[in-house]
Order: sequence, then structure tokens, then C-alpha cells
Amino acid sequence: MILRLTVICFWFLFASLSVLADEVDNLLAEAVKQYQAGNATRAIETLEAARQKSPNHKGVLQWLGFLYLRVGRAADAVPVLEQLVQIAPNDAQAHNNLGNAYLHTGQPEKALAEYRTVIRLKPDFADAYYNLANILMKQGKLNEAIAAFQTAARLAPQDPYTWNNLGVALMHANRPKEAVEAYRKATALEPRNAQMWTNLGLALHATGNLRDAEAAFTKALAIDARFLAGILGLAQTYASQGQDAKALQLFQRAASMQPDSFVAHYNLGVLYARANNPAEAEKAFRRALELQPAHRDTLLALAMLHQKEKRMSEAEGTYRALVEAYPKDTEGWWQLGMVLALQNKGDEAVQAWEKLLALAPQHLRGRIALANLLYRLNRDSEAEEHYKLALKQDERNVEALNGLGLVCDRQGRLQEAETYLKQAIAINPNYAYAHNNLGVVYEKMGKKNEAIECYRRALRIDPNYTDARNNLQRFTRTTAP
Repeated sequence: MILRLTVICFWFLFASLSVLADEVDNLLAEAVKQYQAGNATRAIETLEAARQKSPNHKGVLQWLGFLYLRVGRAADAVPVLEQLVQIAPNDAQAHNNLGNAYLHTGQPEKALAEYRTVIRLKPDFADAYYNLANILMKQGKLNEAIAAFQTAARLAPQDPYTWNNLGVALMHANRPKEAVEAYRKATALEPRNAQMWTNLGLALHATGNLRDAEAAFTKALAIDARFLAGILGLAQTYASQGQDAKALQLFQRAASMQPDSFVAHYNLGVLYARANNPAEAEKAFRRALELQPAHRDTLLALAMLHQKEKRMSEAEGTYRALVEAYPKDTEGWWQLGMVLALQNKGDEAVQAWEKLLALAPQHLRGRIALANLLYRLNRDSEAEEHYKLALKQDERNVEALNGLGLVCDRQGRLQEAETYLKQAIAINPNYAYAHNNLGVVYEKMGKKNEAIECYRRALRIDPNYTDARNNLQRFTRTTAP
């Protein structure tokens, strides 16, 4: 974050010095010449000598506070500038520099107060709005920051950094279209700034304008071919356009340039996984986790990679790491339940999906999956409860209706089972499972012809439906003369 110091006007100072004759004024004039000659340290020494002779000399305090800030000695600047504003409480420039000193010494609230004082004293002081906006943005007060940047831009429309930082605030506020316009003004005013072109590219990418984003990143790299943010931005834009080979090459270049670039390694993992190169994908994801050990998306991607490779125990371990780091992550609990179920760890899968539903009661897929698992574990009353809750959420859910049919069938409640299964078929006549299950119910009810027709309908819908074929064959064998 670049803050704006108020630079003292040389011509005004020299005009004043021409009529000053005492020793302090001579020292002040000497210090100014030393600063102009590039020797700020010697200028500070001269000003301190002048201050000893005249502790409340306004000109000495102005220059001393300014130079302390210029050379990075903010802690030394604070008492000087505090003394100055006591002597000259209406000096907007002094308050602005004191605000900068407070900020650089970790006192943002005092800095805000000083910048607001500047604006009260001098409402057209653009730098004060700029400085104020930077603090507000850092504090997350985005609407206030945007308003302050907009005022600064109106007062100083030729300043590229104000437009650039306005764009940054707008991006943080998820207003990328407006950010694009701000960045366009910044790059027009300072066309040789790789960071500003990169910022424009990121905003264009966020709006879905990938071709223009590619052009902006390309301009950034034409200015500085090793500008890492530009390389990463262009790589992401290529990946978003499906140009994976180009994206991969750039991410590899970024990782080579900066081995501790998390973004480069994470995206390499994504691209390798997309290219069905699990070994390289895992290597990249693990490097990313070394750099950011609890990164949610990386943990999820690595676990899903293991799951795809049928390395279920490793997938389980990574999903557990994910939900341990992010106990409210619904996707993590959902996927953990899936992996546990695939490993026949039914009770543990039930626990994972119960945690999922405690976090997200409207997670319909999770509720149906839990109900199905409870049915397979012979926990019929719990399964029935969840199927009914699913129907409250979606009264036309055929999986829930089919599940209730299965529960009722197993408990001997055949009339209820028939009703639920018929409802499922009425909603989706091509739901083969419901036809087969209704056939089983009819078989138990002694309705032979109806059962045979249900099995046949299931097979017409899905000729490879083994259960329906076996049921039909078994039934026709047992009823043959």
C-alpha cells in the first residue's frame, strides 16, 4: 500500500527563506539543499541541530517530520509531527503526514482520525481521501473505501494509482465490471505498469471476458516477462479457455521461477489431474499442501484423486484431514461418507452423513444416501424417518418413495409399500427400480400376473437390470406347469 506524503513546496519555502536571517533559518535552508542533493540523512542531522536551537520552529518541524517519513523512520516522525499539529492545528499537510506516521507505526485508528481532520480542513485534499481509503480497504470497510477512492479520483483524475486502488477495492467487493473500468483508466494513465495490466486481466477474467483478459496479461508480460502475477494470470486464463497445454507450460514456468508459489503448484495439480496424470497431480498437490498445509480445495482435490484411483483408505484419510480442518465443510462430510460407505464402513458413514445433515438439513442427496444406507444396515425405522423428511423437502422424489416402499415391504406393510411404489412410478414411469420392487410386493401379495408384468416393464426400461431378470426367471420357473 503506497501512502501519500505531503511534499513541502520548495518555491514557497525559498521565497520565505530569502528574507530570513537568523541562524535557524540558515540551517533550514542548508538542510533543504542537502535533501535536494540526495543526502537526506545529512539533512535530518542539520534539521535536528536547528530544532535544538528553536524547538517550535514550524518550518523545521515540517521538514524534519517529512524527511523522517521519507527515509522510513516513522517512529521518529510521530513526536515531531504531533508537536507540529499542536503548533499549527489547521495545517492540513501536517495532519496528513502525521496520519502516515501513525499508520506506519501500527496505529491505524489514529491515522484515520488524522486523515478525516485533513478532509475537514481541506475538503479537496485528494491525497487524504486516497490514504483514508487504503486504511478502510485494509479494515474490510469496502463501501467506505470505494467512496473515498472515488472522491480521490474525482479530485485527481490523472492519478493512475488512485484508479488502480479503486479497482482493487471493487474487486474485493465482488464488483469486477466496475473494477475493469477503473483499471482501464489506470493503464491508460500509466501504460508501462505490469501490475496494473495484470489487475485489469484479473478483473476481465472475473467477468468472463477471457480474450481481453489474455490480451491484458500479455501486455503485462511484454513489459516484464518475469512478472509472476502476470504469468499466473495468463496461465489461469488459458486453463479457463481449455488451452491446458499452454496453461501447464506457464504454471511450470511459474513454479520454476518461484518454487514456493502455492498457486502454481495447486493449478499444476488440477491440470495434471485433468490430463489423467495422477502421479504428477499428486506430487503437485502435496507440494501445495507443504506450502499451505490446510488448504481446503487442495485437500479436497487430493482426496478426490485418491478416490478416483480407488485408493480408498488414503482418500478417507485426506477427507478426515479436511473435515478436521474445516468441521463445517459440507462437501467434506459428504465425500467422507461416500468413501466410508464404499469401504463397507457403514456405521462410520452414517456418522459422517449425520454430521452433514446437522450442518445442512436441506442436503437432499445426503439425506437420501443416509436413508439408503440405514435401510441396508437394517435400521428400518431410522431409514423411514429420513425418507419421509426427504419427501417433505421434495414430495415428488422417486428415490424416497421407492425407499419407503422397500422399508414397508420388509416390515410386511405391503399395502403401504404398494402405494409408495405406485406413486414413484406415476411420477417417473421409466423408474425401473420401482417397477421391480412393486413386482416383489405383488408376488408377496399373491398377484402373480401383476408381478410378472412389473418385472417385464422393468426389463423393457433397462434390459441389463439383473434383479428384474432373475425375479422374472425365478417367478416363471416356480409357476410353470
